This record gives sequence, structure tokens and C-alpha cells, in this order.
Amino acid sequence: MNRGILFIIIASLFFSIINALVKYLDHIPAIQIVFFRSLVSFMMSFYSVKKLGLKIFNKHSPLLFARGLSGALALSLYFYTIQHMPLATAVTILYLAPIFTVILAIFLVKEFPNKYQWPFFILSFIGAAIMQNFDPRVSLLHFSMGLTAAFFAGLAYNYIRLLKGKAHHSLIILYFPMVTIPFCLPFLKKLWVTPSLLELLLLLSIGAFTQIAQIFMTKAYMLESAAKISHFNYLTCFNAFIMGIIFFGEHLTVSSLIGLLLIFVGIIFSSKFSHKES
Repeated sequence: MNRGILFIIIASLFFSIINALVKYLDHIPAIQIVFFRSLVSFMMSFYSVKKLGLKIFNKHSPLLFARGLSGALALSLYFYTIQHMPLATAVTILYLAPIFTVILAIFLVKEFPNKYQWPFFILSFIGAAIMQNFDPRVSLLHFSMGLTAAFFAGLAYNYIRLLKGKAHHSLIILYFPMVTIPFCLPFLKKLWVTPSLLELLLLLSIGAFTQIAQIFMTKAYMLESAAKISHFNYLTCFNAFIMGIIFFGEHLTVSSLIGLLLIFVGIIFSSKFSHKES
């Protein structure tokens, strides 16, 4: 196995552990978990930016702020759905983000998808609708929140595209937690739950594991082409399915599995047509 594939597998494993920890800490508000994750990320990112001697505030700050805010909304809604839906379902719905990315790119970066991608976009959303309508554990509210998380994730990716060549990547990374922390504070005044020592360690671990996962993912894409390793990202969904069964006693219904399959087929084939167009 080459190192690029190995690194993307390791990254997927860390992301899976993060998802499981969020699910395990379901008695702690999702916004509080987001806060601790962002706190660790901010400290690490701030050190990196200062070491590089970058100016935190510049003419691109409004766009950087928009990227940070869209990321904060996506992450908060995503963690909330993990706590209130079967793990594999919540993780899979977020994987609709690439479709929202392509659709939003029409308006934000003036990029138009290949016409052959549209049927597969529709197929993915049909799969999502099946998961919501035939699984009583997935309420319309939580399903809508999951879709909204995917939408804001797609929006964040487009802002990153717009910042390409304008802002240093370390600065883009910094703005995410820098915006997220103050975003969380008003909610924490009402929702704060004092964690035990073990829970505090787990909360901080989520932040640390996120940084580790990002490092391995970045190295993977530096060593291998996206076409060769991007499909290994779907290991996170497979891991969520296995972890949901083993640790949380979550067994997906046949209709949920059909929905998952349709989403994956839609995303994978729409991605293949995108690569052919490129």
C-alpha cells in the first residue's frame, strides 16, 4: 500500500473517531462540543499564522469571515444531527455537500456542472428522501438540519475557492475557529453543561484529532492524485455504519441502506463525470 492511500485511511479513521465521540457525548450540547473543538483548532492555527508572520486582518477579511461563518453553521448543525440521528445516516447526509458545492458554484464562481451530472445529483437526493421517509428515527426537522449542514459546507467550500490565490491557506484555516468561537458564546450562556474530567479530555481530544486528521488528509493529497484517493474518504461512512452497530446498537433499516446506496452511487458517478469534463 502506498503512503498516500495509507494516510487518507488514517485520516478517515480519525474523522470516524471524532464522529463517535460526538455521538457518545450526546448529553453535552453540540454547540459546546463545537466550541471546544474550535478552541483547540484556534490555538494551533494561531501559532502557525504568527510563525509565518501573516496579517490576520486584510482586504480579504470579509470573505474569510463568510467562510468561517458558513463553516461554523455547517459544523454546529452536523454535530447536532449526529447526536439525534443514527450515526451512519447523519454522516452520509453530510456527504451531499459536494453536490451543493457544485450547484452553488454556478452562482458564486460561475462554474457550470457537466450536464450528465444532474441525473446523479437527483439520484442522491432521492436516496436522502428515502432515508427520511422510511426511517422513524429520522425526523423531518433533524433531516432538514442535516441537509442545511451539507448546504453550508458546500457554501464554505466555494468561499475557499474564491479565496484561492488571495489568502494564505493557514489564514483560511484560522478564520474558521476564530469566527466559530464567538458564534458559540451566546448559546453557551444558556446551554452550558459542566463536563467531568473525562468528558473534558474527550472534548479536547476532538479538537486534537481534527488537527491530526487534517494533517494526514493534506499529506495524502500531496502524495497522490485526488482521483486515486478521494473515494477512500467514504470509509468514514462505512466506519460510521460499523461503529453505530457496535457502540450504539444502531441497526439501519433496509430502506435506509437503499437510501445510503443511492446517495453513494449518485455522488461517485457525478464525481466521475466531473473528472472526465476536467
